[in-house]
Amino acid sequence: MKSIQRLGILIFTLLAFSKTFSQETIEIKKPTEGKSLVYFIRPTAVAFLVNFKVFDKDTFLGTLSSKKYFTYECEPGEHLFWATSENRDYVIANLEANKTYVINVSPQMGAFVAGVNLIPYDPNVANHKKLFNKALTKGKEMVQDEKETANDQSETIQKGLEKYEELVASESTKIARLNPNMNFENANKE
Repeated sequence: MKSIQRLGILIFTLLAFSKTFSQETIEIKKPTEGKSLVYFIRPTAVAFLVNFKVFDKDTFLGTLSSKKYFTYECEPGEHLFWATSENRDYVIANLEANKTYVINVSPQMGAFVAGVNLIPYDPNVANHKKLFNKALTKGKEMVQDEKETANDQSETIQKGLEKYEELVASESTKIARLNPNMNFENANKE
């Protein structure tokens, strides 16, 4: 009888371990040959009522809500990614072909509404790997509504790019950088 119990415990332990192990690494999307891919993630429920608009310089990419993510395939090279809410935040990205990158579109304390903070993720930072894994396992991929992306964002884009030029002119250190070597092979829990 004890050997049957031990066998049951062993099988249960092995199944639990294999389930945990299988959830640690998630395969991520890869870009089309010659392109770059960027994940825009929002892994937490903080400021869940606030959606952030995300741009690639003068192109509106879409809106991101809490516990969601979306991907953006683009040409390799330099990009200016930015997001807006009560404030605007910017990332200068230098992307390589056939590589995948991650930017956390994170809420921050605002005066009236949550502000936005763009955080380029580095696969060498354990917390970045964990939050990327969380975004993919617990979050939901958003498919951007073509009607929304077709809406006129020209005034928002103009103001956002003017603010960026002001930051550049004042040599602000507020503009984050996403370097070519900050690419992800998978979403790893560790």
